[in-house]
Amino acid sequence: MAIYGPKVRSVGSSKYPLRAWGAHIFKRDYFEHSGASGDVRGAYQDLNVTSTGSGETLRLRGIASGTGVAPDGNALNALHATGRVAPGGTISENGWLHAIRATLEVAGTTPTPGGKQLAAIRIDSNIVTGATMGADDAFISIGDNGATALTNLFALEQESGTASATTLTSTYKTATQVGKIGIKCRIGGDTRWILATDVAPTT
Repeated sequence: MAIYGPKVRSVGSSKYPLRAWGAHIFKRDYFEHSGASGDVRGAYQDLNVTSTGSGETLRLRGIASGTGVAPDGNALNALHATGRVAPGGTISENGWLHAIRATLEVAGTTPTPGGKQLAAIRIDSNIVTGATMGADDAFISIGDNGATALTNLFALEQESGTASATTLTSTYKTATQVGKIGIKCRIGGDTRWILATDVAPTT
């Protein structure tokens, strides 16, 4: 049955929300994939913009409106995604497991998609004038919280090529930069390179 209208489903309201006074999960679904092959999605949503509008397929907000929210090292997260290897489980030799996967896709034949900027991930802030921010506040926060630490901050699949403005990673081969890798980025509309070296730091 098709349902049409600006709002087809709502639970609670801003004035009368569903409430909890302790640890609680408002909604939880359980799915299982028992096949030997094939991709399964627990949920799949499309937002098709056919005119000049804009928007988001999914909008989440974790709102701290009380005082002293998330005490004793706890956290309020608008989104928490976990990629888990269960006890006894393994990932195949050429398989992947990611807690979050973001894909930038441009379809068609030799397209020119336009736009000010296209990216797989956008990170921004919306902080009012006069706010006093903490010294550790940042766009990205990274913590090694498990009993076994990860040893890499990130992994780039692209192999290094020659120094150029068109490759993501390039090998610098000048006399003063042997063994260094340049990671291409844009700063203020200009191409810049973050340099990395294959020489391990000494204590």
